[in-house]
Amino acid sequence: AGKGILRTVIANNEAVADMIPVDVAINLTLAAGWYTAVHRPKNMLVFNCTTGGINPFFWGEMGKTCQTSIACLAQALRRWLPIFRWHSASAIQAEHGRPSCSRAFAGQTAHPPLTLLCFRMMKIVNRLHKSMMLLQYFSTQSWDWSSDNMNMLMSHLNTEDKKLYNFDVRQLHWSEYIESYCLGAKKYLLNEDMAGIPAAKQHLRKLRNIRYAFNTTLLVIIWRIFIARSQMARNIWYFVVSLCYKFLSYFRASSTLRH
Repeated sequence: AGKGILRTVIANNEAVADMIPVDVAINLTLAAGWYTAVHRPKNMLVFNCTTGGINPFFWGEMGKTCQTSIACLAQALRRWLPIFRWHSASAIQAEHGRPSCSRAFAGQTAHPPLTLLCFRMMKIVNRLHKSMMLLQYFSTQSWDWSSDNMNMLMSHLNTEDKKLYNFDVRQLHWSEYIESYCLGAKKYLLNEDMAGIPAAKQHLRKLRNIRYAFNTTLLVIIWRIFIARSQMARNIWYFVVSLCYKFLSYFRASSTLRH
């Protein structure tokens, strides 16, 4: 995603992305082993290490959070603005396949090295698509897990052990966690230079402004053509403009009376 290749994800906005940091799972495992060895429960206890029932993080929220945090993975040579959208499987294939196919076709008519690069991009896109198909079952559904045993285990720990073996998922701040995740992926997985983050953020803002300007210009052109050919559209436009003018006049008059 930070490379601008992965632009769409198969997910349900209202489904819970029941993620758990690995250190939380390890701390809970150690604490559960201590409790079992000391208290010797008669029945087998199941400790569900989940966040959905205590500190839920939905896929829709994850998309927005990743969109604001993905700048830390940016590179100056990116051609695509990283953006997360939740789509169906067919839309995923169209979103990723269309640019790659067009680039491959352009490469065939241009330079052989570019053609090879485009076909490599196609392989990467296909692997991403297969991975998303495997995760689709989990990213489009939610499950309810009981956290009673985990809360019970937490109540048996003293203050020092709660800090040392912290598995309280209520303390997780998802925005900070996602940002740290992005920074860690950039530094340890992609082996990129952390000094390039400010320039990458500036590059992202430039790409975003270009996209907004293009969309706004296109919308204005389409709207002008539509108004020129439809009397109803002109009437609606004049009504909206007059309504905004009346609202501004009322707001100015109210501000004058207050002072």
